[in-house]
Amino acid sequence: MHYIALDTNTWVYLANGMEPVRLLHYLKNEVENGNIRIILPDIVSNEWEVHKEKSVRQGSLKHFNDIKEALDRLRKLLGEKGEKGFLSFLLNEDDKKEYFEDFFKSFKQKKKEIEDAVNENIKLVDDLFKNHAVKIDIKDNIYKKAGLFALGKKAPFKMKNSFADALILFSYLDFLVTEDIEDAIFVTYNTGDFCEKKEGKKILHPDLIDEFNHAKCKFYKIVGEAINTIEKDIVSMEELELIEEMQNERARNDNPEFCELCQDNNNEYHEIIFDNPVELIDERIKNRYDPNQLELAFGDNFVKKIISEPPTTIEVGYCDWCNTEHFICIDCGKLNALWQGDYNENIECQGCGLTYFVKITTDRKGMIEGKVYIIPKKTLI
Repeated sequence: MHYIALDTNTWVYLANGMEPVRLLHYLKNEVENGNIRIILPDIVSNEWEVHKEKSVRQGSLKHFNDIKEALDRLRKLLGEKGEKGFLSFLLNEDDKKEYFEDFFKSFKQKKKEIEDAVNENIKLVDDLFKNHAVKIDIKDNIYKKAGLFALGKKAPFKMKNSFADALILFSYLDFLVTEDIEDAIFVTYNTGDFCEKKEGKKILHPDLIDEFNHAKCKFYKIVGEAINTIEKDIVSMEELELIEEMQNERARNDNPEFCELCQDNNNEYHEIIFDNPVELIDERIKNRYDPNQLELAFGDNFVKKIISEPPTTIEVGYCDWCNTEHFICIDCGKLNALWQGDYNENIECQGCGLTYFVKITTDRKGMIEGKVYIIPKKTLI
């Protein structure tokens, strides 16, 4: 028996065609045959009811419309029959073959097929949730645990308020431990909060590794990758690479960051491209809560501030037009531009006022050869 849980967004993307539809049918068949059991936190069920109509349909049709717009641009450039192609001017050709006309027509007819397929996928997920899933409630101790992770700014609270995501994960892991289940699977597309980027790859965030190990649960970012561990090669490597590429594109489109310099000077919007995080040294004095420390009798209602180990990296990116450096504040998530004169000087986050010192070293020609972001020790939290 294989136990598996997906968060809400993953069900949405599975239903709207982000991954091969055969995976959805495979899950249905294996659940009905008693080989797979779907664990469903009630938050996932509630969120699915709210978002299934709009998010699933919009997601599938957006991809269709993006392709249609690209084809329309291509048709304007080349003509219905390819008669406007630049090669005809260069080679003095007069080719009137109908290269594109039939393809344009057949593609537009696909819209109705897509809508019908999405309707069937929504019905299939509804049936799985209603008749074939093990539903679990959120216990009080799970709310407390999620709150402690939020106060400590641990994953999945690195980039935004991900309280619902934390409740989904921790309720599932708690169920696995309580029921003494081994080798379970959890899948989420939310790599921004659940993962860290290391050597160009997104891996499970260190804050969550012990949680998964304790529950004997495996973490995956793609449903096909997880199912491949049950049914070998149900999804090819080429398909997995395409899915990951679409995931990354979706993440960029959902939450793009734009260059402050270009906006201020030219009122233009150029995107910040983030690559590998840069080393961060957090020297701040930490106020830690010791659960073994004696407390005042009247202190039960005090909020206990629990802070995790200091982060060791910071997200840094560069404008794809002017190459201005930007960083995302680790405390408030605000995007900050870093001007040339800001290196080796104290600067403040525009969002929360946190002090940073960006230390660089240069070679003989003045080229940067080393860089580290520092939060000075005098900064208190």
